Amino acid sequence: MTLAELSTIITHGFEPKVEVHGVDPSIYLIFCFIDGRRQPLQNSDGESIKCPSRRVALDHLRRVGLRQVDFVHHSAYEEMIGFDHDGAPTEHREAITLHGTATITGG
Repeated sequence: MTLAELSTIITHGFEPKVEVHGVDPSIYLIFCFIDGRRQPLQNSDGESIKCPSRRVALDHLRRVGLRQVDFVHHSAYEEMIGFDHDGAPTEHREAITLHGTATITGG
């Protein structure tokens, strides 16, 4: 699914669950849940959209009319030797309400 396709389905009254995943300090990926499956949003070449910041990712989603998104940052702690997290989730998850419109510059 592309941002244009996401915009179209939002215009038709369907607002799917969307997540922005912080993969790296300069890589943020946008995922959309369709039919219970998580799929990355793609550009016109079929490649996953990689945003350089959380702000840019959220601005893209504001621009297509999305009102709610979850931000997810997975922790690397569970991969560290000697770290015991007792099975507790090590991700940070934050629900974000998007307001207004955004203008993308340089992104």
